[in-house]
Amino acid sequence: MMHVLMSCVKDEGPYVLEFVAHHLVLGFDRIMIASNDCSDGTDDVLAALQGAGFVQHLDHSVTAGQSPQHQGYAKLRAQFGLAGAHWLMVLDVDEFLHVSVQGGTVQALTKAAPDDVDIIALNAKSFGTVPDMAWQPGRVCAQFIRRLGSKDRLNGAVKSLIRSPDRFAEIHNHHPIRPRGGKPLIIMRADGTTFQTEKSVPLWRQLRHFQSPQIRHDLAHYNHYAIKSKDAFYVRTARGNGSEPMGDDTKNRYNDDYFEKHAKAHIRDEQIAVYAADVQAKMDEMLAIPAIAAAQAQTLRRYGEMIAALNLATSDDP
Repeated sequence: MMHVLMSCVKDEGPYVLEFVAHHLVLGFDRIMIASNDCSDGTDDVLAALQGAGFVQHLDHSVTAGQSPQHQGYAKLRAQFGLAGAHWLMVLDVDEFLHVSVQGGTVQALTKAAPDDVDIIALNAKSFGTVPDMAWQPGRVCAQFIRRLGSKDRLNGAVKSLIRSPDRFAEIHNHHPIRPRGGKPLIIMRADGTTFQTEKSVPLWRQLRHFQSPQIRHDLAHYNHYAIKSKDAFYVRTARGNGSEPMGDDTKNRYNDDYFEKHAKAHIRDEQIAVYAADVQAKMDEMLAIPAIAAAQAQTLRRYGEMIAALNLATSDDP
């Protein structure tokens, strides 16, 4: 069965290689990534990865008033299609799937779902930062190893593994939209329990966020590295919220309060290191290709320059 991963990015060049390598190791057959309006060379890294056959990449510009993510997912679908895809997952580049089912692959996870399950709904484990740590190159999963408590409300965010994704009218960041046929969907939580969606309730209210008692991590979850270092977070703040309309800064939630809520993470968790050796080997394979190595070196330099400029601007603030 074909498992497809979809993502949208802007100015996240230093993190793309690890994200792609990690999810190839987990067994995704195709990785489709849209980049928009990048200034740090993210698009060049993705173009090099596409040239070597690791991803399918679409570079585009987002017009004011449009959601970069919604527009990106639609364009990826139009460009590359979902015909033949048995399962689809949408993740951001700061999100890394971890499967606890024996085998540790996305195939092992979907095989564990009964035949009537339409969506496997997975919760986050939200990771924090390191005190006084400045941004530095290196694998995110190795650098940030402290997370929030399992039932913290920030872990209620849901990401969906979608069976037969081509039957849905739209794909969004947390769940699909408007299944053809209009029947209620069967959702499986990460502990194997299931529930049926209610047609009278908008899908986003049922599959955007679970309340703390419903948070599950048994079969699988995704590590969410929402803040990383403080200066890397400045870059995130500057680029805005990809799910909201371009140019609407009133909905940019990446502020000091958002950072501090994640920075409280204190529980040591290196569970994802089970993939580390294979991920590093895959990254080494990628970096052995001159075009990828050159693009990676360039994005590290440009990203560092962006951080230096943002730090200077922040220090000049009254």
